[in-house]
Amino acid sequence: MSLPTHAVELTAKQIMQKVDDRDTGETIVSESVLILIDKKKRQRVRELKLFSKEYNEVDKSVSFFLSPADVKDTAYMSFDWDDDAKEDDSWLYLPALQKTNRIAASDKSGAFMGSDFSYADIDGVDVEDFTYRLIKESEEVNGHDCWVIESIPKSKAIIKETGYLTTTSWVRKDIFMQVKAIIKVKKGKRVKYFQAKDIEQIQGIWTAKTLQMVTTKRNKLEHSSVLKINAVDYQTKVDDKMFENSRLQRGL
Repeated sequence: MSLPTHAVELTAKQIMQKVDDRDTGETIVSESVLILIDKKKRQRVRELKLFSKEYNEVDKSVSFFLSPADVKDTAYMSFDWDDDAKEDDSWLYLPALQKTNRIAASDKSGAFMGSDFSYADIDGVDVEDFTYRLIKESEEVNGHDCWVIESIPKSKAIIKETGYLTTTSWVRKDIFMQVKAIIKVKKGKRVKYFQAKDIEQIQGIWTAKTLQMVTTKRNKLEHSSVLKINAVDYQTKVDDKMFENSRLQRGL
C-alpha cells in the first residue's frame, strides 16, 4: 500500500521546497485585475495581462498593464533562473519616460506598481536563502489541513533583498500551496497578511484565483491589495519573442 506523500514525515524545508516545486504550468496566459484599496476603502483598479513560459534553466514572465490611462502600456518582465548562483533578472518599462529600468536583484523589497505586493512577493524567493521551522503540524484553514512553518532569512543581505524579517506560512497538505502568511517586514516595522482564495483546479493546475495582501502598522490597517484572475489558460502557446526587451516597449 502506498502512503500519501505527507504521510512520510517531511522537514519544514522539504515542505517549502515542495511548495516551490509545485506544478504551475509550462505556459500561462492570464487576464487579471489588481485592486488597490486605501484605509478609507477607496479603490483603484488596474487591468493587466500576463504571459509566462518555463524553459530548461529559467522561468520567464511578462505583464502588460492595459488600463487605466495612467498605467497603460507599463510592462514588467522577470527571469527566474533555476541556478541559485545566478541572479534573477527583472525590468520595468515606464511609457511616460519611454525608458526600461532594470530592477536590482539585491533589492526586491519595493512595492509592485504601488500595491502591497513587493517584487519579492511577485517573483518569489529562493528556498535556500531561508531557514525553516515547523511551528504546528496541523491547523485548518478554510476546512483544509495545513502545516504552519516559520521562515527566517539567512543573512542581512537577504533581509535587504526581500524586505522580510520573518514569514509564517500556512501550507495546504493536499496540494502544497501557501494559502496564508503573516510577513514581518523591515520597512517601518510593518506586518503584511497574505491570503490565497478561490482555489480550484484549472486544466490540471491548482490555481488561486484571488490573492490578497493587507499591510498594517502598529496593528492598524494601512493599505491592501487584491489580485483577481478573471481568465487563465495553461495550454496556449507563448512565443519566445514575448520575452525580448524590445517587446516591453512595443506592448501588446
